[in-house]
Amino acid sequence: METFKLRVFRYDPTKDTEPYFKTYELPAEKGMTVLAALFRAKEEQDPSISFRYNCRAAICGSCAVRINGHATLACKVQVTHILQKYDTDTITVEPIGNVRPLKDLIYDMDWLVDKLKRIKPWFIPKEAPPEDGKEYRQDPYDHHRIDFASDCILCASCMSDCNALKANKDYHGPMVLSKAYRFAADTRDGAKKDRLDAVIEDLNLEWCVRCWECTTRCPKEVQPFENIIRLRIMAAEEGYKTPGEIHAEIFEQDIVNRGLLNEMLLPMRQEGFLGALKRAPFGIRMMVKGKVNFADFFGGHKIKRLEEVQKIYKKAKEKEKEVKIKLPQIMGVVYEDKRKTRKRANYTETGGNE
Repeated sequence: METFKLRVFRYDPTKDTEPYFKTYELPAEKGMTVLAALFRAKEEQDPSISFRYNCRAAICGSCAVRINGHATLACKVQVTHILQKYDTDTITVEPIGNVRPLKDLIYDMDWLVDKLKRIKPWFIPKEAPPEDGKEYRQDPYDHHRIDFASDCILCASCMSDCNALKANKDYHGPMVLSKAYRFAADTRDGAKKDRLDAVIEDLNLEWCVRCWECTTRCPKEVQPFENIIRLRIMAAEEGYKTPGEIHAEIFEQDIVNRGLLNEMLLPMRQEGFLGALKRAPFGIRMMVKGKVNFADFFGGHKIKRLEEVQKIYKKAKEKEKEVKIKLPQIMGVVYEDKRKTRKRANYTETGGNE
């Protein structure tokens, strides 16, 4: 039987000054998960290895770790798949990113709980319970808007690989914002404004750098990045003037008036004189590199055939009330609908004998 090397992050604050990695050689059995490999190393070679686990079925989120550099659930990933994917004989397991390790693969979760408290991640009904004693009812379409976001198991895999959170520890992070969306978008919830206030505080909706790492790493397809975008749309619809919304309005004005964005005046129009002053060194470097035109400081030029752009804009404004842009829905719902349609088609073709 082939073997592989399991390289495990080790750290005991009672005796280690710095973390280190220790390697264990194990058989690469078909169907063995990384969590099972950790158990085997602990039971047969080193009982001092510490790690979290519970359900072993990708439901609880306790065993989230970084495997070969990326966050995932140790109970969900199979050893042979990782070895083939990276074309290697070594699997490196370490704590998720953006956290403080406590002992080996166990890390501090208090920071996560503190962030969650800010957005009140629980249902706050906007009206009294139904008189018939049944649960709060909801239209299926409205439920689809939050169904996927409700699947979050708080594993923090998205928080682990979030580049914005690495740069700013005060940023709520994708998991927290995604959880905020789940309740803010719930038509039965009565604390929508409070939740939007919480996520807009300290520019939290603006910190996302659109790297998609959170959605890529999420083991439950909760779509954290998309939920952040949905929150931005909701905030705009509710009349919040976030920096992103102000930027969009300035962009729209420039396109209508001259056909292109005036990047030279954008900082001053969006953040005022002091904000523009802070960005002056960066603006000067852009000007030296030819990225912006100094003439734009005095208004700049208009594009040719601007009247055609203005006609398109006018027509779009006329259609604005006719076209309602809905919040993007979960792709899984589309896939599920297709699956049911396909199943019904097969049932009909086979005369009910599928």
